[in-house]
Amino acid sequence: MEAPSGRRTTRRLRAGSFVLLATVCSLLFAAPAYAEPGEGETSTAPVETPTTDAPTPDPTTDAPTQAPATTEAPPPPPPTTAAPPPPPPAVHRFKMTVSTVSLGDAYWQGDGSGELVIAIKNTGENIGKDTVTGFYALPSGAQATGAYGTGGCAVAPAALSFSCSLPEQGLGQVVVKVDVDAGAWKTIGLGQVAAAIGPYQRIAPISFAFTTPPTPGIELNTSAPELPAAATPQDESVQLAVRLRNTGAARAPGAVEIVTPPGVDLVTFPSACRSHRRIGADRDRCELGDIGPGKEISAVFGMAVSAAARAELPLTGAVHGYLAPAGLNVVETRYDYEITAPPLAGADAPLPTSAPPSPAAQRTFETDFSLSRQSNDDGGQLSSLPIVGGLVGLVAIIVGLVVLSVRRRMRDDARDGDELGADEVEDVVLVPAQSGGPTGPSAALTRSPIPRSLTLPRLPDGPTAGSGFRDREQPAREGDD
Repeated sequence: MEAPSGRRTTRRLRAGSFVLLATVCSLLFAAPAYAEPGEGETSTAPVETPTTDAPTPDPTTDAPTQAPATTEAPPPPPPTTAAPPPPPPAVHRFKMTVSTVSLGDAYWQGDGSGELVIAIKNTGENIGKDTVTGFYALPSGAQATGAYGTGGCAVAPAALSFSCSLPEQGLGQVVVKVDVDAGAWKTIGLGQVAAAIGPYQRIAPISFAFTTPPTPGIELNTSAPELPAAATPQDESVQLAVRLRNTGAARAPGAVEIVTPPGVDLVTFPSACRSHRRIGADRDRCELGDIGPGKEISAVFGMAVSAAARAELPLTGAVHGYLAPAGLNVVETRYDYEITAPPLAGADAPLPTSAPPSPAAQRTFETDFSLSRQSNDDGGQLSSLPIVGGLVGLVAIIVGLVVLSVRRRMRDDARDGDELGADEVEDVVLVPAQSGGPTGPSAALTRSPIPRSLTLPRLPDGPTAGSGFRDREQPAREGDD
């Protein structure tokens, strides 16, 4: 009976082992029977109630341990997308300087040609490149005969207009050829240059300056007004001294007319003026009364210079002088003056107003040759190869002649040495017999008293003694040994 009871015990142990193994596997690999609690919620895991059929696990067996749940880090905050800073605003601006049309002494001999230079500098910001357009107007008595531009400026002479495409801080110049009529110096006024970039505009006057005309019977000159230094442009006053002299032989009433530049007004008149009146917006006349022969009258006029004109210095004006002798024509002369001042503190350097050379005059041999190569026209330009080849050939000819001459000289020297060695003959220089001396053959054969070292060697025969052009077939002349 013990055998069956032992088998049953074995079977129960096997069944218990199987149940224990199944329980362990279910704990290890089975999914959790509850959901993880959400954020901010709590939950208690269900507790398994052991069944009565399952055997009690061995207390010595290690129970499976569950890893603690990891707390997830909160997501990073979304990046703040700040708007990029706006680009700096574009500033359209330029600086313009207009030169004075100066007429030299050649004007009084009939040459009224002069030059007007318009200099433009792009002083804008954040624009890269900008275009300035403008035009110029000349006064009556002056005509434009031609124009050209440099540094990005182009001109339309027929329309008296120009345009300059300039980068930031770029400088361009427009040169206008001007011809002034012979009698225009008496009445010529001011011209004008206007330029703009959109709403930004600049206007500048065109002044004409003449040397004193060679007029007999009258003499005129003025002072050179100069304003004091200033930090910023401001309204100022200045004085102009005028001196009129009668260099003729008769008494004559005199007068002067003051022509002021733009922004300058004549505000005070001297007591020397018997009367004065305004002739135009920029011209005032002062009557000085009679001036005797060889006499002069001086007058000082007060001028007011505006701040806008102060910023545009130097400014050019003129004074016209008149003498009216009785029974004779009125004598007129002119003297130009210039109002100057030290530059303002921190002011930019003035733009250059000297006329640059014309682009057509700047063409060189290299540029012409490259243009010819581009147009496949090599026949119209001179090449330097024939000149170089001719020089090389000339040098080669000179070197060849020198070498040939040296070789012939060496050959002649060698031949002379051979003849002297063979014959050892020296030419004897005979001295004519002295009167009353011995006569006869013995006297004719007397050796020259010249020392042997000074006797001349025998030269070969030929058309020229010592030359190597002797014909070797030519028979020896009589007397040659």
